[in-house]
Amino acid sequence: MSNAAVKIDLAGAARRLTAAQVGLRERRRFRRMPIEVTGRLLDTAGRELDCRTADISPGDVRIVATELPTIGDRVVIYLDGFGRVSGKVARKCGEGEVAIIFDFTAHKREKMAEQLTLAVNKELGIEEPSRPIPDGAKRIKLEFETGEAYEGEVLDFSLAGITIKSNRPPPLIGVWVRVGTVYGRVARLIEGGFAIDLEPRKQG
Repeated sequence: MSNAAVKIDLAGAARRLTAAQVGLRERRRFRRMPIEVTGRLLDTAGRELDCRTADISPGDVRIVATELPTIGDRVVIYLDGFGRVSGKVARKCGEGEVAIIFDFTAHKREKMAEQLTLAVNKELGIEEPSRPIPDGAKRIKLEFETGEAYEGEVLDFSLAGITIKSNRPPPLIGVWVRVGTVYGRVARLIEGGFAIDLEPRKQG
């Protein structure tokens, strides 16, 4: 893949979503990104637990751990690359998983969005260039479950997914696609391209 790529900006979208005070329901409007990082969780009983993220957004996180905090508890988590975050355990999501809603201010959510921007760019294999590059250089490698692999141009990026421009025949809707180290499904077709919804891919 060409190193000529531009940094994808999630912070602008986060600023629009966090312009006003955001309650519990509003925070869930953030789309969690399938990014896994390790960390340590401190619960109200004083236990320090090993954990990892299953996915994360500027508003909440899904945590995987062998021991889980209780629903309703306020917890503190130290995540590698993100530092200290805190929030309230909202619900169980599955075996060994809980969702935690951050108790961030709007400013802190914007900062988290910027950190996610860097993390997602790294996951996608896009590095921030050392000098400005011309438009049209936002190209990224796509690998489909059908065995096809080619490059496409990134037209747009959000917490929900990526819009790709390509002169290739359009893929089938619902097909899994790997973008860097992140997975998603082809959600819809547009003129001259298609949109991918990012989501974790279950193994096995």
